[in-house]
Amino acid sequence: MTTNNDISLRPAISFAVLKISHFILLSLAFLVLAWYSSPYFIFFSLAVLGFAWYRLLWIRSNRYLIGTETIRTSTGIFFKRTDELEMYRIKGAHVAAA
Repeated sequence: MTTNNDISLRPAISFAVLKISHFILLSLAFLVLAWYSSPYFIFFSLAVLGFAWYRLLWIRSNRYLIGTETIRTSTGIFFKRTDELEMYRIKGAHVAAA
């Protein structure tokens, strides 16, 4: 399916961590609430961390394959979905002169 001219892209781990950083901060806030208020907030913290882990895996599972005639995107953790877009359908792609 891939040729030598194809470019394969995947989101970096630093991008994925940056995208889930607000979930990590929320989980830490629940841990602070568990420390000062009620230990049941630990369950909320674990639930938010589980969702953050899922989002990290989902972001990292995205793949983009840019070929000479098509662009293929593949997403999904458990069930893969692949979409294909032909290049002639793309409008407005301007390349700036250097």
